[in-house]
Amino acid sequence: MAEKNIFEKIKQSNNLPPFPQVMLRLIKACNSEKTSIEELTGIISTDPSLTSRLIQIIGSPYVNLPKEVNSIKTAVVYLGMDTIRNIAISTSAMHFFKFSKVVPEFDIGRFWYHSYKCGVIARKVAEENDISNPDEFFLAGLLHDIGRLVLMQNFPDDYKAILKASSSEQQIITAELEIFDADTPQVSAWLFGQWNLNPLISDAVLFINESIEQIEGALSHVKMLFISNFLAGQTTFEKISDIICLTNIPQTRLEQIAIAAEEEVLEMSKSLGIKIDEAQDTVYEESLTSEIKDLSLFYGTLQNLLHAKDIEAVLDIAHNGFKIIFNIPRVFYFLLDDKKNILTGFCNSNDKSHKIIKSIALPLSNKLSLLVKCIKDQKVQNSLKNKAKEKLAISDTQIIRLLGAKGLYCVPIYSSKKASGVMALGVDETTAKSLEDNKGLVKLFSKQTGICIQSIRFYNEYADNIHEKKMEAYSTLTDKVIHEINNPISIIKNYIETLGLKLPDKHPAQDELLVISEEMNRVAGLLDKLRSFSRPKIDGFEPVDINQLCQTMLEILKKSILLPKRIKASISIDPEIPKVKTDPNGLKQVFINLVKNAAEAMDEGGKITVTTRFLSESAKIMIDEKKRIPGSIELMISDNGPGIDEKIKETLFEPYITTKIGSANSGLGLSIVHSIVKELNGKIRCETQQGEGTSFIITLPVSSSKRK
Repeated sequence: MAEKNIFEKIKQSNNLPPFPQVMLRLIKACNSEKTSIEELTGIISTDPSLTSRLIQIIGSPYVNLPKEVNSIKTAVVYLGMDTIRNIAISTSAMHFFKFSKVVPEFDIGRFWYHSYKCGVIARKVAEENDISNPDEFFLAGLLHDIGRLVLMQNFPDDYKAILKASSSEQQIITAELEIFDADTPQVSAWLFGQWNLNPLISDAVLFINESIEQIEGALSHVKMLFISNFLAGQTTFEKISDIICLTNIPQTRLEQIAIAAEEEVLEMSKSLGIKIDEAQDTVYEESLTSEIKDLSLFYGTLQNLLHAKDIEAVLDIAHNGFKIIFNIPRVFYFLLDDKKNILTGFCNSNDKSHKIIKSIALPLSNKLSLLVKCIKDQKVQNSLKNKAKEKLAISDTQIIRLLGAKGLYCVPIYSSKKASGVMALGVDETTAKSLEDNKGLVKLFSKQTGICIQSIRFYNEYADNIHEKKMEAYSTLTDKVIHEINNPISIIKNYIETLGLKLPDKHPAQDELLVISEEMNRVAGLLDKLRSFSRPKIDGFEPVDINQLCQTMLEILKKSILLPKRIKASISIDPEIPKVKTDPNGLKQVFINLVKNAAEAMDEGGKITVTTRFLSESAKIMIDEKKRIPGSIELMISDNGPGIDEKIKETLFEPYITTKIGSANSGLGLSIVHSIVKELNGKIRCETQQGEGTSFIITLPVSSSKRK
């Protein structure tokens, strides 16, 4: 078969994979924050086959979209860009893998496994090298062997003979060259050219089977895809040192990349029922295409989880994932509070039981609770099993009733053997069986959720810990400075007093001694300010009417500070706030400092707003023990001033930091406020936007006691 005819024959056969440019455009669009819903819908609509596949997915009862989602645009809005991208990639890619039906002897399962693994590794390697478009490498890795399927589709009899006579990849390549005068990489690269893909990517595919010595002098694109194909092989770790010369990525990191990709693909293979070590029957391809579609929804959700910035966002994304993937409309979460030894409830803000669930807590001492068993044993608990043998806890029955379901299916949320909480799913027998049949997916889903929660918690705790240690270091240093300076000050003051007594009353030096004495007193006053930061004076805790305290203090400050500067002040109080057990004098000092700070930031007048609020969701009911955790209150002092620069905000509560240019202020005000709030067992944070104003939000527990 002459070489000049091979590509012409393929072209004329009309047996070419569909044009993937739309897929590549879709990937790029989904990765851009500037892409609008209309743009994304327009890209999808240019590919009829992709449009029809997405329409089928929208209409599938498995996906469980609302009835009003009946178009690509509404599906994009509901599913999100990451999910749409994953659907597009996997459904399009699966179309290529259908080519093998003409050659039953071909192991499509292993082919799919290697292709997908190569794509995953290629993307990870590209990201490791800070390539701007790693998805382009994913596409190249996924389709680097597409030429084999094209040859197989167009010349099935010849390819049957090749497979029968060959027992290794090298023998297959040699046989392809003998029969077609072109091998798989050449056909794949030619096809990439037909699709008008990046020529550098096409070259990387073309040279993917060359020797390491030849690749060593090639461009980085060629090296990265070669490395990816190498790592996707079966003997990766035995020869991984051979490719170190091609990259700056350390060997240990390459091993980690290969392991991570192996785990991802194996998990997918298990969930699809693909046995990599056995030849696959082509009968499974129909279900494989469907499973890939559903799994793409799953991985789209996992990807969204990785972008979540706080725990609430993580749980909302997980909730949406269960809704789409497992057809479970309602999910409650119970997160572990290590300090209080309880599980606290959470659910989507749109859920009708949102307020009730947020007010619920479960003690870990409750041995009957399925939720507690789930988190302690780190095993799934299903109330529909062994109903006659085990009596449900009151809390379990109440949660089932709130879920509006027949039973309760509890999934542990954990990572690295550390529990974060429990997912409480409302199920019937059919749904429970579906979850049991997809244990691998459910486990991976809950584990990924746990990893995200632990990561966010670790980051927040680490940041808080670093800040507290810095403040403690400042405090320790301040104590030493005060002690060292006080000694010479006392000596100097004594000498001044002695010298004044020795001199006549009308001696000219008496005036100079008076000035020195006043200056020494001023230094002592500065030391007192330092001491108030280092060790704020907190008296006994007593029940305090927060609303009354704030109203009284604001009226005093209006007359003394605010009115002269033409600053208006208002207060909005929450009548539901209970009395708070705290130190009123410490709280007054905090209030004065924050209002004074806000006033000093507004030279040309402005507005200050004080708001009090009872955080009702922080109060918890221990439903099995009929006890109540009092919760917390919030005090917010806001202004519409110039705001605070982000760089200053990072160190705002540290001593000697001030926003007042040319001021005699020592920069201790906010550090003193922070120290007092800490002593009151509370927390303070700052929210600011330049040109729009600043808010200081203080959270205090309703019931508290003096720190020891």
